[in-house]
Amino acid sequence: MTVAEGYRFPDRTFTVDPVRVEEFVLALGVEPEAGWAPRAGAPVPLGFFMYVTTYGADAIHDVLGLDMLRTVYGGTDAEFLAPVHVGDILTVRPQVTGVTEKEGRHGRLLLVELTVDYLDGGGAVVVRERSTTVQRG
Repeated sequence: MTVAEGYRFPDRTFTVDPVRVEEFVLALGVEPEAGWAPRAGAPVPLGFFMYVTTYGADAIHDVLGLDMLRTVYGGTDAEFLAPVHVGDILTVRPQVTGVTEKEGRHGRLLLVELTVDYLDGGGAVVVRERSTTVQRG
């Protein structure tokens, strides 16, 4: 791995695009509430942040020096600290918050935890997402 725990990726901005929110809702097959539409100001369904890639796995794997062919998704946990709405412009701030090596049944495992904070225009964290990537060998 080329970076260590504590490494912070550069901030990026992310616009909660109504088209992407509508795609998510259609894929889900259920309207969040009666009469809901992906208009500016409409609340974003909670699962949306699991659906949309706001930073890009390839960019993160490249910086971390992980081999995409030997990595698997280890899970995600998200905290929703304030409502997010269609049209919001958020700052995306990823940071490596854990690096652990373990011996598995089939050899060495490297577990990398990434915490991504989504900040509103005032700098408050509205969503905090923690995900784990596991690399074998």
